[in-house]
Amino acid sequence: MSDIVKKDVSDLMEVHRSVNGLATMTPDKIAKVAERMVEIDRAINTLGRKNTQTTIQMMTLTMLSDSPYRRLRQCIIQINDKKEALMDSYWRLRKLEYRIKKWKEKGDEFSLIKVGEAEYGMQTSKIYIDGALKEIATLQEAYLEIQKNHNIPDDWDEEAAELEEIQHHLRQAIRQSHRDMTLSGTISQGNAEYLEQYGVHLQVATKVISDYINECNRMMKEDDKVPNINHYYEFLDNTTKLFSEEYKKVLTHIGLDNLVRQEFLYRSTQ
Repeated sequence: MSDIVKKDVSDLMEVHRSVNGLATMTPDKIAKVAERMVEIDRAINTLGRKNTQTTIQMMTLTMLSDSPYRRLRQCIIQINDKKEALMDSYWRLRKLEYRIKKWKEKGDEFSLIKVGEAEYGMQTSKIYIDGALKEIATLQEAYLEIQKNHNIPDDWDEEAAELEEIQHHLRQAIRQSHRDMTLSGTISQGNAEYLEQYGVHLQVATKVISDYINECNRMMKEDDKVPNINHYYEFLDNTTKLFSEEYKKVLTHIGLDNLVRQEFLYRSTQ
């Protein structure tokens, strides 16, 4: 029997001795549970983080957004949140280590019980600290790949992100309106308002989206072709481009001269 198995057997047998009168779990059954815990203890190291790499990169970073700057911002937000949680865990561990030292110095029975409890808790905490570091590393890799594949310079700043916002919102409004029409045949009130905010005439948008839906249906029915996701992305690109200047008419109607206030933006050259 390996040292790890012996340790698990010892711990669980101690639980069995301390909790008298268990109806089912006899010492031989406890030993079997302990032996199987070796694999569970190994597999526990695959935990420690809320999401898998797939979920982080294919769902968290997608966020129904096609803006690379928005995805970079999402990476930054996620990394910062996880770093804050990581540092909280780190300082809790440091304080726990100090308490353990003091409890050991006291040496009475209750203090030693608290030492055992704290040391067990520390092992669990280390698994989640490891998990947080893995998530940060995954997000950093994603950040760098997005930056590289979209030719975004290392010194990008708030101005660059702001200038892309119109295209993001237009594309998002079109995407949501397409979903409405595909599922219910009409654009919902919320998405109709979203389109109008960026200068898109509701009836024109309805016609453009309806034409695309009909074309997809024709392809599947008559040509026996299935439009893929790239076909859909091309539709979003073209439709966004079609309406890309309409927001300026909304600005004029509101009475605004500028959308982006340059003097209040962070720039990398500051």
